[in-house]
Amino acid sequence: MSKYQQKPYTAEEKRKAIEMYAEKIQYSPRYSNEEWEYRHVIIPKQLVKFVPPGVCPEDVWRGLGIRQSPGWEMYMRHEPHVLLFRRPKDYDSMHQPFSTVMGARAMNVAGVKK
Repeated sequence: MSKYQQKPYTAEEKRKAIEMYAEKIQYSPRYSNEEWEYRHVIIPKQLVKFVPPGVCPEDVWRGLGIRQSPGWEMYMRHEPHVLLFRRPKDYDSMHQPFSTVMGARAMNVAGVKK
């Protein structure tokens, strides 16, 4: 088996590993340039075997226990356990936080008279 082939694992093995190591995921502070906001995420080496090669779609990295606000996309892997993310620099100003939207909806629902 080459170093690029992953050893098969069961869904139960993955679930237990994520449960055990998700709290050990490290998030860098955000940094930016004129266009993008960046951050890197360091996952415990015990979770690396569950990460497919290359860039992962959002459902895959969230499925590993990585928690970030909306808008982040993985664009590169620096090392097997260091994942790089970016999003447009003005993402927060262009998109209201979900809690704000839901709070407004709750007020609207509460204010509706029958």
